[in-house]
Amino acid sequence: MRHLANLGLLRTTSADRYRLSPTSAVLKSGHPSGLARGLDQSDAWAAAGDRAVPEILSAVRTGSPAWAKVFGEPFWQSLSNDARLAADFDAAMSVHAAEVGPWVAGARDWRADTRVADIGGGTGGTLRSILARHPHLSGTLIDLPETVARARDNPPVQEETTGTADTATRLTFCPQSFFEPLPSGHDVLLLAHILHDWADDDCVRLLRRCAEALPGTGTVVVVERVVGVDSGEEQLPVSQRDLAMMVVLGGRERTEHEFCLLAADAGLGLLRPPLPAPHQGLHLFEFGKRQ
Repeated sequence: MRHLANLGLLRTTSADRYRLSPTSAVLKSGHPSGLARGLDQSDAWAAAGDRAVPEILSAVRTGSPAWAKVFGEPFWQSLSNDARLAADFDAAMSVHAAEVGPWVAGARDWRADTRVADIGGGTGGTLRSILARHPHLSGTLIDLPETVARARDNPPVQEETTGTADTATRLTFCPQSFFEPLPSGHDVLLLAHILHDWADDDCVRLLRRCAEALPGTGTVVVVERVVGVDSGEEQLPVSQRDLAMMVVLGGRERTEHEFCLLAADAGLGLLRPPLPAPHQGLHLFEFGKRQ
């Protein structure tokens, strides 16, 4: 307890009494940050991630994710083979979607759009937030077959905006890899927390698939944390996530300029300055086909 107080996670009230500090308060069960899940060793995703972290030196030296060295297979294969790991991973991602989805739904003007595809959208939390807020939209969730099956069978709990129509009637599912040709007919292709999972070459491959499927006036919306934002308090979380992406997936966090370079290599150009979120260093990029 004294050690935790020295770290700033607890505050001393007397010789043998302690209380939570503002830092540790976010670790309480039920806090919207969802950080408590990351400390729960009964959570398969949290426990597996902790097993991979000690191999960070291998990831730094080789440039390859350490996950395969620890578990004998790439991360996405492990997710496909282990139902409990997949379920706990979905739950962790749903925490992010519950926080990010409403912001994405309100951050840009969706009035001119009719169809949106959430690429790599997991169990669909972010897409459902968008559809709930904008009843004129219909959406397609694109992800691997196993993930889409989980999204159909166990949709995340969604707080719908007052006055919206039922999102289920406007939501369709497309089970496929997003490195395959993407279905056409969508005004907006959304990539939320996807590019940081992948190395540069794979990001360009995916963005090219988006450019191929995009109508001439369509938009690729990218939502990612940005390295180098002005708020100093955001730098530590971003750097930690950067290391996590390297160890588990071989991906990385990027600067605004780096995201724009990836898009340019795929034939896409920035339509307007990125929109910053009020938290987590998130930015929303809008890209269109370069003329």
